[in-house]
Amino acid sequence: MALKAVYLYAAVVALLLCSSANFIQSPSDVLGPVALLEPTPSAARDFGAMVSKAPVAVMRPGSAADIARLLGALSSAPPGTPAVAARGAGHSLHGQAQARGGIVVETRALPRAVEVVARRGDGDGGAYADVGAGALWVEVLEECLRAGLAPRSWTDYLHLTVGGTLSNGGISGQAFKHGPQISNVLELEVVTGTGEVVTCSPTRSPELFFAVLGGLGQFGIITRARIPLQAAPPKVRWVRAFYDSFETFTRDQELLVSMPELVDYVEGFMVLNEHSLRSSSVAFPAEVNFAPDFGSDGGGGGGGGKKKVYYCVEFAVHDFQRQDSAADHVVELVSGKLSFLRPHAYSVEVAYFDFLNRVRMEEESLRSRGLWDVPHPWLNVFVPRHGAAGFKDLLMDTVIARGDFEGPVLIYPLLTDRWDGNTSAVVPAAPDGVAYVFSVLRSTDPSRCGGACVDAILEEHRRVADEACRRLGAKQYLARQPSRAHWRDHFGAGWDRFVARKARFDPMHVLGPGQGIFPRATTDSAAASSSSM
Repeated sequence: MALKAVYLYAAVVALLLCSSANFIQSPSDVLGPVALLEPTPSAARDFGAMVSKAPVAVMRPGSAADIARLLGALSSAPPGTPAVAARGAGHSLHGQAQARGGIVVETRALPRAVEVVARRGDGDGGAYADVGAGALWVEVLEECLRAGLAPRSWTDYLHLTVGGTLSNGGISGQAFKHGPQISNVLELEVVTGTGEVVTCSPTRSPELFFAVLGGLGQFGIITRARIPLQAAPPKVRWVRAFYDSFETFTRDQELLVSMPELVDYVEGFMVLNEHSLRSSSVAFPAEVNFAPDFGSDGGGGGGGGKKKVYYCVEFAVHDFQRQDSAADHVVELVSGKLSFLRPHAYSVEVAYFDFLNRVRMEEESLRSRGLWDVPHPWLNVFVPRHGAAGFKDLLMDTVIARGDFEGPVLIYPLLTDRWDGNTSAVVPAAPDGVAYVFSVLRSTDPSRCGGACVDAILEEHRRVADEACRRLGAKQYLARQPSRAHWRDHFGAGWDRFVARKARFDPMHVLGPGQGIFPRATTDSAAASSSSM
């Protein structure tokens, strides 16, 4: 580190000596007797395991005030001081929560209490939970269930932090009905890039509230959230049905999401081979007697044809009955409207907690095979309905055509009117209001796919994403764009608003260096940017 930066960093640390925060120091920096712990490598890696950027230090804040002191000091310091990244459970894919030469704030160190408030006489509409942003969603669920309540919208994987998913979007099979997690927030406590602690909501400091939701950590660090709750069912009726036609598969998914009064969850996935079928059934506690033929579908020239694939629709119905389940009747009614391969539909009753926490079992399976702590070159894309078949074909001709492909490919519809356009999140323009999630969730085996192999996969994903965005109007989700021009294209008409929000809430560009959207500002450039607004 340059000598000037060391002195500036030391000055920042001095400002924080009276705080309750702990700092973890990089072993190469000796800045005096501050509250230092042993260095940790976790802040220089994430779930993606493809990027490693070591920070100068790691802060474990005891309160929002600790973060405010840090950001306030950095935002008023001369150019050259470190930038700051907030890190929750470390499940970023491309180093978004890392800060090369900067400071990582570990939000898991914040108070993680979950306070459930259920107002008598108000029904579900009056219930909410005040949650520390460093809490995992599984911790929120466990506490809310004690009161017979639960949030409405989820992520597939519950071992993510509240602040982390709210900074991105937060989607799962409930999004068609309730919208993403960022559409299910009543209030936030946020520390802005200038070090101001603000309580905000749709009616109180609304610009900041909507900016940080889906804002990729660019405007503030979320420290607390108020989440609306609904009655939690004791059980869920979980159904899987199989298809050999993509057109029929998507038509039935769209039929399901048109029935929110009956159906509570809708997702789907591609069945590429026998391994895909087995691995996708790890968490489904019922025997699936489906043995499809994965030979050629007869298409194409030269007597060959593409390898045949199948598709699985899954939906769930909340069951509030403890005996003589009404959910069984709903499943029978809904299934009668679908066109799956008869008799290949399978239904099982599971506890609500087990259903929501189903991916934990898949995690344990991957860990047992040594495929959890490995590079994960994932590709997540939102595709307008009219381009869904084209994008599926593009995947089949490129990513999935690789002989060593392994991992699930999720496909399910979103309704774009469930996404609040005031937030910073981006969804594609969809004239009919339907967009599809395509999630290629690959785990690479280090024994067969080294660094050059991972780089080749990432480059292939980049080409696929660029073509989909250009030709089909798609938008990437959870991606780190390779250039400012790509970010401008990603935000489209919302770019100017995004830039204006940055100038207002983080004018010195202290926050979110790992996203690569805004370079660390100098005093002159920040002043010029503010004056041009």
